[in-house]
Amino acid sequence: MRESVLHWLKLYEDEVVIFLWTAALLFFVRSSGMILNNYAETAFLKRYGIEYMPIVNMINTVVTFFITGVMAAFMSRMSGSKILFYLFLCCGILVTLIRLSIPMGLEIIYPLLFMLKSQFELLQALLFWNLANDLFNTRQAKRIFPLLTAGGVIGLIVSSFATPYMANLFQFDNLLYVYLATTLAGAALIKGMGRQFPSIMLDGKKEKGGHKKNSISEEIRRVWPLLRQSTLFKIVLVLTFMPNVVIPIMNYQFNFAVDQYFPTESGMLIFFSYFRGVLNIVSLIILLFVGRLYGSFGLPIALMLHPLNYAVAFMAFFLNFGVFSAVYARMSTNVLRTTINMPATSILIGLFPESYRAMVRPFLRGTVVRAGLLLGSALILTSVNSYHPQY
Repeated sequence: MRESVLHWLKLYEDEVVIFLWTAALLFFVRSSGMILNNYAETAFLKRYGIEYMPIVNMINTVVTFFITGVMAAFMSRMSGSKILFYLFLCCGILVTLIRLSIPMGLEIIYPLLFMLKSQFELLQALLFWNLANDLFNTRQAKRIFPLLTAGGVIGLIVSSFATPYMANLFQFDNLLYVYLATTLAGAALIKGMGRQFPSIMLDGKKEKGGHKKNSISEEIRRVWPLLRQSTLFKIVLVLTFMPNVVIPIMNYQFNFAVDQYFPTESGMLIFFSYFRGVLNIVSLIILLFVGRLYGSFGLPIALMLHPLNYAVAFMAFFLNFGVFSAVYARMSTNVLRTTINMPATSILIGLFPESYRAMVRPFLRGTVVRAGLLLGSALILTSVNSYHPQY
């Protein structure tokens, strides 16, 4: 039975243990992010206002340029597992401090938390996938990354459906303490991986060589020769940039429609929780067959599905703007991004030599992603006062 399951999943016996540990780590990365996302988005929309979302997104984009630069500097000096360990701790402590400040009545904490949740998600995902690329070679990644992503999706499902019950049990604002518990669990898991795989999970600092924090212009200067010479890098750059231009636009339309349809915090929290739970169940089912999709049709065909669906989703908003078109748009684009696009892009990045990955991944996930988000947010700001979000 065990051999049949492993054959169906395309896993080898010597890969099972490291796969389970890594999938469990992604479980905590995703589950903690889902709890914080459900809380932060609900609190921001109801306690601060949807009209401020484009401005907050613009500020968030600019801030992230600097944060990703700092993270790239740390990645050149420390092992990814050690940075992720400390990041878990910092995220939990910062969110706890925000929870303690809620009784003070400071409304500024809601846009701050709204920005922090996206920063935490970006940095944790960046460090996790960088670590995964170090643990698995390119051939293993093609088989294992879709299954590995399934561990994260299970975390999203469990935490999403559990959010309303935890809100009733501990009260809405105390969800931030639940987030603290999940980040501490993630940090403990990294320590356990370090003991289980001491030769892989290097715990010491990387060799120092005079590295320093790079500015955006310095990052562009470093990758410019690769951009001129590598067709693969050009492809990955476009695949990273274009979706992030339209993500802020679709998110704004989605949140606008949901905010109009659900007038209370509890109603919106329940909607976000169950909607995202169902969304991730669909993602999990598809993930079980994505590896076979890559094998049958290849990465180029698989990667084409995501941009084609964006065109369909925006057409749905244009023809019938409301919560139902919002549900279709958000569900379809997120499912394709989670199950097909993100694993495929990670596989492509894994094709770069290891010496390039520490430069390419932060540039793509930092500079390129935020440039796309900045452009998308700017498009909203220039049109929000003239047109209804439907247009």
